[in-house]
Amino acid sequence: MPPHSPPYVLLHSRDRETGTHFSDLSGTEDFLASHVLRVTGGVPPGMKEGGNARENKGKAKQYLTINARTVVIKDSFVYSNKGFKSLNQAQLLTDTIFYPDVSDNQQWIVYYISRPLVGTVDPINIIPATLTSRVEREKVESEKTEVASPAESSNTPIGNPHRKDVKSFTDLLNEFPMIARSMQGGLEKIFKDFTDRFEKPMLKKTSRPPSVRSQGSSTSLENSLATLKSSVSSGSSTLRETNFSLDPEEDEMRTALEEAVTTAIDSFQGVDKQQLSMVASTTNLSGPAVERLIERYIAEQLHERALFPRLCYLKREDDSELESRVRRMTDIDIAQVGIPIEGGRTGKRKLALRLDDAVANFKKQGVASSPQEMIETLLATEKIIATGSAEKAKDDNENEKQALAMTMNADTLVSMLLIVVIRSGVRHLNARLSYMKHFVFIDEVETGETGYAISTFEAVLTYLANDSDPLRRASRHNNQLWYAAKEGNLSKLQSLLEPYGHHEEHSPIEEESMASRQGQDSTAVSESEVDDSASLKGSSPRSERPHSRASSHGADFAAVGGSLEHVFPFTKPPTPPPESERPRKKRVSMAAVRSGSISSTYSSRSHSRRASSASVASNASGGVSADTSVETLAQTQNIQGDSLLMMAIDSSKHSVLQYLLTLEEHYPIDFVLDDCNTEGTTLLCAAIQSERRDITFLLLEHILKNVKSAKKLQDYLARQDSKGRCAAHYVFSQPELLDRIGEVLPWRLRDKNGQTPLFALCRSYDHQHYHAMVSKALALAAGIQPDKGPLHLDDHVDNKGNTLLHIVNDPSITTRILQHADADVNAANDKRFTPLMVATKYGKMDLARTLFSDPRVELQARDMRGLTAIELAKDDEIRNKIDDMVLLSRPVGEDGRITTVVRSFFVEDATVRLILKSGQPNPDGTVTVTTSRRSLTDFENLAKWLSMEQPASWLPTHFNMASPFMIPSKPSRTVLRDIQLRLDNFLRNLLAHATFSTHELVWEFFLVPDIDPAMLAERSKHKAEVRVEKVRDEYEPISDTTEVEIFVSHAHEQVRKLSNMTRALTRRVNRQRQVSSDLSELSRFASAALSTLTFLPPKHKTAFERYTKTLAVTESSPVTAFYYALHSIGSSSTALLVALNRPTHLIGSMDSAKRTLERTLGSLQRQSRWTPNIGFFDETRKAIAEEAQEKAEKTRRELDTLGSELRYTQQTVAAEMAGWQEQHVREGRRVLKELAKGMVIRERDRLDGMKRALRELQMS
Repeated sequence: MPPHSPPYVLLHSRDRETGTHFSDLSGTEDFLASHVLRVTGGVPPGMKEGGNARENKGKAKQYLTINARTVVIKDSFVYSNKGFKSLNQAQLLTDTIFYPDVSDNQQWIVYYISRPLVGTVDPINIIPATLTSRVEREKVESEKTEVASPAESSNTPIGNPHRKDVKSFTDLLNEFPMIARSMQGGLEKIFKDFTDRFEKPMLKKTSRPPSVRSQGSSTSLENSLATLKSSVSSGSSTLRETNFSLDPEEDEMRTALEEAVTTAIDSFQGVDKQQLSMVASTTNLSGPAVERLIERYIAEQLHERALFPRLCYLKREDDSELESRVRRMTDIDIAQVGIPIEGGRTGKRKLALRLDDAVANFKKQGVASSPQEMIETLLATEKIIATGSAEKAKDDNENEKQALAMTMNADTLVSMLLIVVIRSGVRHLNARLSYMKHFVFIDEVETGETGYAISTFEAVLTYLANDSDPLRRASRHNNQLWYAAKEGNLSKLQSLLEPYGHHEEHSPIEEESMASRQGQDSTAVSESEVDDSASLKGSSPRSERPHSRASSHGADFAAVGGSLEHVFPFTKPPTPPPESERPRKKRVSMAAVRSGSISSTYSSRSHSRRASSASVASNASGGVSADTSVETLAQTQNIQGDSLLMMAIDSSKHSVLQYLLTLEEHYPIDFVLDDCNTEGTTLLCAAIQSERRDITFLLLEHILKNVKSAKKLQDYLARQDSKGRCAAHYVFSQPELLDRIGEVLPWRLRDKNGQTPLFALCRSYDHQHYHAMVSKALALAAGIQPDKGPLHLDDHVDNKGNTLLHIVNDPSITTRILQHADADVNAANDKRFTPLMVATKYGKMDLARTLFSDPRVELQARDMRGLTAIELAKDDEIRNKIDDMVLLSRPVGEDGRITTVVRSFFVEDATVRLILKSGQPNPDGTVTVTTSRRSLTDFENLAKWLSMEQPASWLPTHFNMASPFMIPSKPSRTVLRDIQLRLDNFLRNLLAHATFSTHELVWEFFLVPDIDPAMLAERSKHKAEVRVEKVRDEYEPISDTTEVEIFVSHAHEQVRKLSNMTRALTRRVNRQRQVSSDLSELSRFASAALSTLTFLPPKHKTAFERYTKTLAVTESSPVTAFYYALHSIGSSSTALLVALNRPTHLIGSMDSAKRTLERTLGSLQRQSRWTPNIGFFDETRKAIAEEAQEKAEKTRRELDTLGSELRYTQQTVAAEMAGWQEQHVREGRRVLKELAKGMVIRERDRLDGMKRALRELQMS
């Protein structure tokens, strides 16, 4: 059971009201009596015998406890009702049968419930045993003292309600319907007026002339980025500013939105003051917070109606040109935008992954419904760029409140945001920038962190609009190179990657870049140098900007009563008020490489030596950009992170890959080993997945030839992608690699799903070489184990608990694993499915047959719903085949047939059906199987009919069984299993019986599919009458019963002793079962407690958990089978004692008849002696004499009948007793052999489990 099973709850919880532990409370008489239900006659209340279960299953039923309390059971839940102090609800979990250690061995059906019905459960959590220092302990004690200090508790008002967490104005209106009804009319009018005002068509704007830069630009990529950074940081006018000023229509929309927000806030102020006080007292909202919620609510409601679509229309020309430019830059590499990359290819991949997260977050701009949400998305994107992940950015924002400008160099931030904007594909960027800058009134968007983020975004858009030609040229060059690699154009690749000769210094791309810069004025270099020198010395403070429109409107807005400070009296401004300062716009530093310190208003910039030297070298060589050099182009990657080598592999271009590998100056072996895309897929993984054998072996031979270290090769093969998979996980695509590198593959390396390479191979069900491939992999995986022993299947278990036996699809492979691997054949996954359950559930009959043939496999294991493998079978055909396997697993009887009860199940009419199968082996090795279905009533009728026909024979009685439908909504499957085992033993005893083994009624019972109970009852009645006449006619009456009495007395005494010994042994075996179950359960509790030890290594916890599994008790354990076998032997002994009592009853009847005869004869003699010889009494005397004579004759005939019946009974009992003795000896030997065999198998399996636990400790 799990740690939170009912026994665990009783041991680790207390009653909240009394403080008494439930371990003590559960032993009281009141507690026990409150959990024992009284079900009279085995029929639940409100349900007649034989009633339809479908009509009663969903109905609530009341049950009385033995202390006269009432509980209600409906579906799978039980509720305390009358008589209980508190109303509790518990769930019915599982059921079992408890046999107390008493002589009558009465059954108790026990249902486990999730919690007790008496008291209130207060869990007692296990405090982790951690070793702490004295300082840490004192700190914890002080914190506890502060929490429990009376000063604080006295300040906290009693009954203070929990403050509601209001995230939006919509939540506020939902929480306070009175406010919603009061504001509904005003809000609808605001929305209607705004929509009507801006729904009229707009005049078409005159298109502005194209920019000078767009007509013809000769700026290089490096100089372009440097100009962007220096101009934005220093405020120079080198770049022509994009027109971000407000158009008249835009200004009109802004004013209208501001009026709408003001009107909405005024409407909120005009609601009932009591409602406002309730808002203030029940929520954590302050006046400014409510203002922000109202502003965002108005913007969200008007966003799709008229606001943002009209703004996009106003900015359509700028956005159209910008989007056209951006589309031509999608092939740019992150190494070509001036981003400093540390850590080589690994660092570049980490940077690419960070940018992918930022791109995914920035795409939310496309679905943002307000300018506030767009600002949040932009800020989150830049924080992801700066910190690496959204979670880290969130932690930094909540815990450290670290400014965005202080987390990353401004130049790097601009370059990375440039890549994000290009790759995201978000449209209407200019409209979104204006939306964020000019349509937020309450929050300050010109300064602080938000202002810095918007300024950075604005700088990126300015660059993209005015000076992005170098990026487009670099993107075009990349596209040409990548296209040549994908199409296999070797001549084009050679012209792009190799110089024309040793005397040439530049490639064609470099020459094109040099030619594009020859027309550049030399004064630009001097001006740049002047600007750089001025920036190094420090820039003079610029004049403060006047208040923006947002700021001025915000001030006017507060002045006219827009603030809600007076509504929330608990929010008071600081006294005296701080000196108001004019807001100053945040300036972004765009230094070439790294900024120094960044203040709240201005940022200084500085050039590193590396950037300066690169600039000097660039100028000296005529302006050649390093970003478009051959070295950079050769190692560029597309948006998926694919390099030229990866593109050649993905496109299956063998010649291209062969050529690229020869360019060792561009692709050394370290580059080949480190090369992977953003998914972490290495070149070898990609080659294996391409299923091109020539490409894979070309790359593999190149790696094996150049990698000299075995450790380095193993590390490369173990390199994992984003899914945690290495090259070995994909080797099923090319299994011939197993012969080449199989011995160095990391077979125990797990991916994110916990699957090892061997696991992945076993799941390749449709592979044409499945058997050979998996067989080879099994041998290789076992060979790399340190102990060189059998394959350890516990090293190949995924995160869902599936082992190789759960997933293997080949019966021969399964047989090999069962025979030669160290496997737990009954291992259950997270749904508690064993391998046999999986095979039957999905109809894999060959696998099910293979698993069933292993004696270690548990057939009666149950899943989370309490279903076995047979009950989980795909269809009736699978169930029938499993039933046949159960039949054939039983030994052949003396009659040469195999007959058994293979399965039992519930029927909707609240009855039980049992499947009987009988098989007759044929000379050709086949078996003829006959199947029949019988109910419990059919077995009872069979016993009644047999006892009617053969009253002298001993007949085992197994029908003192509980009903599984005492709780109709959850029938007891344990009782159903108990019924099946008992009736199977009953049928086995009949087939081994000296008399009934050849009885036609018994054979018809399991050979005839359909029987007629009325016809069989009539036939048995007729045969009973015939038997009586036959006994009277053929058996000579016994007159002297002395010998019979001696025989019966001796036989009865001997059988009674044997029966008592069997019953005592049964009680001891039952006690052993209970103790084993308790040990298993307590070991699970101990394992749960050990898991809380933080200082204990995880391997130790896993080892103890594996040891705990070895102590588990199953339903089909050898001890359980031995118990039911002893129960069957005891039942037959009891039946024989009943049969031996019949001669004694007959002898007693004969003695009574003899006494009656003697009295009758004595009365005749007395009448003849004392009757007077008077003629008047002759008739009377004659009638009395005749009557006495007739009575004596009847008694004499009855005595003869009893004597004949006694002789028949004596002979029958004597003959059957001899057969019973032989059967008893034979059955006893069989039971002991099966117990010994089963225990050997069980203990060997347990020993293997202990070895697995010990191996886990040795590995730690």
